[in-house]
Amino acid sequence: MHEIPCDITDPLGLHIQLAVLLASEAERWRSDVTLEHAGRVVDAKQLMQLLMLGVRTGEHVVVTVSGPDEDTAAAAIRQITRTF
Repeated sequence: MHEIPCDITDPLGLHIQLAVLLASEAERWRSDVTLEHAGRVVDAKQLMQLLMLGVRTGEHVVVTVSGPDEDTAAAAIRQITRTF
């Protein structure tokens, strides 16, 4: 299991474009990918679940990747979270 901590620095928070990027990348992998924010955990492959969190600028999230291809998936998702 890989945990990827991330502080949201985008002025718009976790907006639609970033959420689409994360969900699309998460869907590419067989591993489970979740995003945790303020005690709530959602499936990162589900775009609407990501948006419903309402993550704002300056808030902290943790992406967790676990499964058969977790090493490769975590590396790819880590690259995406750098744009957040």
